[in-house]
Amino acid sequence: MSNAQQFLMFIGIMSCIILIFCSFIYLLMKLYMFVVKSTIKNSKLTDERLTKMYNNMKVSKDNKSKLIILAIVTGIFCGGVFGGIFYYFLYKKIFSNTYELYKQGMIERNLPL
Repeated sequence: MSNAQQFLMFIGIMSCIILIFCSFIYLLMKLYMFVVKSTIKNSKLTDERLTKMYNNMKVSKDNKSKLIILAIVTGIFCGGVFGGIFYYFLYKKIFSNTYELYKQGMIERNLPL
C-alpha cells in the first residue's frame, strides 16, 4: 500500500473509533436521563438535593470554559481535533438535556428556580 492509502485508512479507522465512542456516550447519556427522570418522578430525590443538583447543572451549563476543556481533553484521548469538535456538541447536548430535566423537576415540585 502506498502512503496515501495508509493515511486514508488511518483517517477512516479513527473516524469509526470516534463514532463508536460518541455512540457509546450517547447511550450512556440516554440511560442517565432515564434514571434521573424516574428518580425525580418517584420522589426518591429530596427537595434539597434536587435544588443542589439543579444549581450545579445551571452553573455547568452556563460555563462554556468547563465544557470546552472537557471536550478538548476527551478529544485529545479519543480522536484529536475532530473528536474534540464532536464531543463539544455531544457534551453541550448532555448538559442542556440534564438541565431541562432538573428544571422540570423543580417546576413539578413548585420549588423556586
